[in-house]
Amino acid sequence: MRFYLYQINGKLGDMQKNAEKILNFTKDFGKDCCTLLPSLPLIGHPCEEISYIGGFFERVKKQSLACSHTNILYESISSLENFSQQDFSGQGFFRREFSWETCGTFTQSNTLFTLNSLKIFAPHTDTDNFAEFLANLTVPEETQLIYFACAHTFYDGFSVQKILSEFTQKHRKALAYVNACGASDGTVFAGQSMLFDENGSMLLQLKPFSEDSAYFDFDGKTITVQEKDIAQISADGLLFLGAKEALSDYAKKTNIKKAVIGLSGGMDSALVACIACEAMGSENITGILMPSQYNSKESLDDALALAKNLGISFHIIHISAIAKSFENALAASFAKVEPLSKENDTTPENIQARARGNLLTAFANRIGAMVIGTGNKSEAAMGYCTLYGDTVGALEPIADIYKSRAYAVAKWYNDQKGKEIIPRNVFLKAPTAELKPNQKDEDTLPPYPYLDKVLYQLLEQGKAPEDIHEEHLTDNDIALIYHRLKTSEFKRKQCPFPVILSSCPFGKKWNPPSSAKVF
Repeated sequence: MRFYLYQINGKLGDMQKNAEKILNFTKDFGKDCCTLLPSLPLIGHPCEEISYIGGFFERVKKQSLACSHTNILYESISSLENFSQQDFSGQGFFRREFSWETCGTFTQSNTLFTLNSLKIFAPHTDTDNFAEFLANLTVPEETQLIYFACAHTFYDGFSVQKILSEFTQKHRKALAYVNACGASDGTVFAGQSMLFDENGSMLLQLKPFSEDSAYFDFDGKTITVQEKDIAQISADGLLFLGAKEALSDYAKKTNIKKAVIGLSGGMDSALVACIACEAMGSENITGILMPSQYNSKESLDDALALAKNLGISFHIIHISAIAKSFENALAASFAKVEPLSKENDTTPENIQARARGNLLTAFANRIGAMVIGTGNKSEAAMGYCTLYGDTVGALEPIADIYKSRAYAVAKWYNDQKGKEIIPRNVFLKAPTAELKPNQKDEDTLPPYPYLDKVLYQLLEQGKAPEDIHEEHLTDNDIALIYHRLKTSEFKRKQCPFPVILSSCPFGKKWNPPSSAKVF
């Protein structure tokens, strides 16, 4: 029997198109083939987020695959009920009952299927703790092939290979793990479907993030696999590819063809521009350079070099006169009030940032494009950004990547290209917003390598600030970092959604109300 692992990238809720894609994939297969799919391939994930939409439940009940020429085993929902009216928190909760649907000549006993005398064990894997699920799973003795249909999302450090290998060694059964891929807004599904033999050796692995397939032949004892390279991609490379897939899918699934990015000559906008070109094509990306009297020639040269290296169109719009016009309009009113802090009045800086935000959105409006945000996780954590200024955009591809890590991801990209797409000087110069004379980020923030170590412990590791010690920072520095993390929540609530690439993304796992005293 030939089995196909089909790592489908479906569109959430588009059951008709998803079914057509599966049927097109299997159209040339016969009764000697069986296709294995990820979790809920017709509906997609995360289905809870669209279950409030009128008519959703009726559509779910009607969804099925009409296929008689080959065998397909896939997971569906027999019942999905929303109990939000009984939920005092207003969040809603769901009761899901899963079922298996088949096309072909299967016989079924609970979650054990027989196909041409081959016994396939297919338990439902909907769980928040996959390792615990595996530890407690009882595998029927007569099983010859275990099939896990999953929808595991990606985060930095994600890997189920080790626990799946150990599971197969424990039970001495061949195992097919078929995972969802693609993205739904900022949620990125990891892909990397795998096949293991009974000794725990990985025989096949599909691509990360993107749609892919492969086949293997199995008679209950011997496995023969399709020749297929297993990609070796570094952790930094996976972050780049995950961000690329999220942006690519967002553009395709919302039918957006063009994008606009503000190019400052710094690392963040450079990395985002590279991601955008890979995701949407350089011919669809426009860079907007918006220098003021505070921007150095060095920054302008770096932004121009990047745009030319990427082959994107670009425009230079000077903002000094625009910012001055705002200041002139406000001068009479400002003369009648005292600034909150005469020593640290950031109003002129924020006017510049918001002028740039207006220009970006106006240009995008003019050509029917979206603005892509360029903020990183370190800046978001510290509130080192201007609402309605550098935070404008449809989504932020690197908003879940720390600033110091962005340099490593950018280096990976240059290495993959075999040349300096991102100019060398962008890696070397000190980060700066260039909103006032001789400004450097380190005037306001601790150096990013040290700041990011503290933020990682606060967010990903969930440590209390008093338990964190960084040799380059004082306890007062750490307390100030924690204070800024707390008081910047209101900004993060109004930023574009981030592409989720870590185990503790803002807006998902870290999402306290701005007014809550939970710290």
